[in-house]
Amino acid sequence: MKGFILIGLFSLFVISSNAQSVDKTDKLNGIALGVSQDSFKGDLFLITGDEAAYQEAPSLQFTLKRKIRLGIRDASYQGNDYRKFGAYEASNITLQFYEGELFKIQWTFRNRESLTDIYNYLVDTYADKFGSSKEEVFDEFRQVEWQGNKKYVQVFMDPESDVTLVFEDVKLAKRVQKVLAKSK
Repeated sequence: MKGFILIGLFSLFVISSNAQSVDKTDKLNGIALGVSQDSFKGDLFLITGDEAAYQEAPSLQFTLKRKIRLGIRDASYQGNDYRKFGAYEASNITLQFYEGELFKIQWTFRNRESLTDIYNYLVDTYADKFGSSKEEVFDEFRQVEWQGNKKYVQVFMDPESDVTLVFEDVKLAKRVQKVLAKSK
C-alpha cells in the first residue's frame, strides 16, 4: 500500500513539475517577457490606429485607440533577430506592452506549404521543453497550450492560413483584462 502511495505522489510531482516548467522559462526564442518597450530600439512599429486597415474598420480603430489611452500598446517587430525557429521563419511578430512592459508576444507563420510541419515542429520543441500537453482540435483548427501560474505558451494552427505561437505573462495579461473591463 505504501508503495502505491509513493508512486502516486511521485507521479503527481513529475506531472506538476512538467506543468510548471513553463513558469521557469525566461525567454522564448530570445525575447523575455517584462522587458521595456525601449529595449527593442528602432525595431518596433507602434500601431496607432491611424493605419489604413484601421481607418477601414472604425470599431477596431476605436478599440485600439481606447487601449492606447489605457497604456496598452501593440507593436509590430520589424527586425530579424527573433524570427527563426529551426528551419522556419515567422512572417510577423506582434508585441503587446502595458505601461511600457512587454506582456505578450505572438509569432505568426504564413508559409502555407509548411503549416503542418511548422505546427508539429513547434509542438515537439515545446513539449520537449515544457512537458506533454493535450492537443485540442476544433474542426480543422489545432492547438496545444502549456499553462503555468506565471506564464502561458500556445501553438495554434489554422490550416487555411497560419500557425501562431503565443508567449504571455499570465498575471500581467489578467491585469490588462481588468483595466480593459473597467474602462467599458
